[in-house]
Amino acid sequence: MKNFSKYHFKDINPKEKILRVVHRSWFYLFQQFFLVILIVTVFFTGLGLIPVFSPQFIWKDQVLMLFLENFFVVSVWLYCFLIWIDYYFDIWIVTSERIINVEQKGLFTRKASELRIAKIQDVTTEVSGFLPTIFNYGDVKVQTAGEENEFLFRTVPDPYEIKGLIMKLQKQSEDHHGKNKIIK
Repeated sequence: MKNFSKYHFKDINPKEKILRVVHRSWFYLFQQFFLVILIVTVFFTGLGLIPVFSPQFIWKDQVLMLFLENFFVVSVWLYCFLIWIDYYFDIWIVTSERIINVEQKGLFTRKASELRIAKIQDVTTEVSGFLPTIFNYGDVKVQTAGEENEFLFRTVPDPYEIKGLIMKLQKQSEDHHGKNKIIK
C-alpha cells in the first residue's frame, strides 16, 4: 500500500485515511500531445511546401511571416500548457470515508466536490476500444442519490481496481451502518 502522507486537504477526519490518489492515465496526455505534434507538423510542412508548389507566392513582408510563425508557436505552447494543467490538476482522492473530485477547468477555475461512501448506490466501469483495453484505462462512474448524482473518473488507469476499492468501501460502510441500525 502506498503512503499518501504528502497529500493534505481541509476537513480531513483524524480517523480518515487516504487510500488512493488517482490522476488521469498517461495515455490521455499522450493522445493530446500527439494531436498537437500532428498539427504543428502539418503547419510547418505547409509553410515549407508553399514556395515549392506556388513559386509566385513569395512572402514580400518577412516581418509579417515571422509574426505569424511566432504567434502560432506561442499559441501551441499555451495550448500545451493548458493540456498539462488539465492533466495534472484533475485528481480524485479516495479515502476511507469519502471520494473527493478536484477538477481543473481552464487556468483559473477549479471545481471540488465530495461524496460520502455511504451514499454510493452503483459503481460502473467503462473500458471501450482497443487502446484502452490494451493500456488498461477507462472511466469509472459512481452513482449516488445525493446532490451530485454522478461522479465520473475520466480516463483513469486501472479502472477495475478503482471500482473494486470503491465497492469494497461501500460494502463496509453498508455493513457498519446496518449494524448500527440493528443495535439502536
